[in-house]
Amino acid sequence: MNKDNIIKLVTFFSYILFQVLLFNKMVFLGKGFAFIYVGFLLSFQFELGIIAAMLIGFATGVTVDVFSNTLGVHTSASVLLMYLRPMLFKVFTPHGGYPLGARPTPTLMGFSWFSTYALILIFLHHSWLFIVEAGGFHLFLFTIQKIILSTFFTFSVVIITQYLFSKKSGAR
Repeated sequence: MNKDNIIKLVTFFSYILFQVLLFNKMVFLGKGFAFIYVGFLLSFQFELGIIAAMLIGFATGVTVDVFSNTLGVHTSASVLLMYLRPMLFKVFTPHGGYPLGARPTPTLMGFSWFSTYALILIFLHHSWLFIVEAGGFHLFLFTIQKIILSTFFTFSVVIITQYLFSKKSGAR
């Protein structure tokens, strides 16, 4: 196993550990949750294939579900996020394309680009997660409040994490 794979594995377990031990217990205004593991999913290289991406999303979601006792809601939302991710890259491709081997970070792509990318995917992830969790739209207003508060709480944690731990080059 090479150094990059070891770093990715340690990063995976770190995100899961923080999610399960810390962030699962934090609630913002009684309805907002921070799903820090989404930051892990957002940070893979631009050229990661869709099958590999969805498998990573599946593994991450299943792990969070097992430790959170949530019966697949994180798994389905994570697989959806990783499926939609390359489509979003196509929409937001900068002039000249993406740097080879680089990861989407605010330091590499700029705060505005990263914020748009992250907010869209976090919002879609959380929308799916909370609608599936509610079992439909019968708790519509409460679900919308959870989606909005959790999107901004997760985004804030992801941005802080990105600036604390990402390298200037965005490669890892």
